[in-house]
Amino acid sequence: MMVVQVAGPDCELCAEAMRRIHQAICECGLDVAVERITDFDDIVALKVYAVPGVLVDGVLKSVARVPEQHEVMQWLAGGEG
Repeated sequence: MMVVQVAGPDCELCAEAMRRIHQAICECGLDVAVERITDFDDIVALKVYAVPGVLVDGVLKSVARVPEQHEVMQWLAGGEG
């Protein structure tokens, strides 16, 4: 099962990233686990130094911005992005 992680505090940008990810999962119809990482030490351990950070299966895909919907769709489909 694919795992998507959103690393960041309880902020509007992180919430928007979560919304876009959940929307993309619904549109794709995939079985994807979504995790929210809010602990500062855990965020740093993931090498996310600006939030929000989005990781797909442990690979950092986006940092310091909310990813565009088409990017999330590409990541879920297994594309590079």
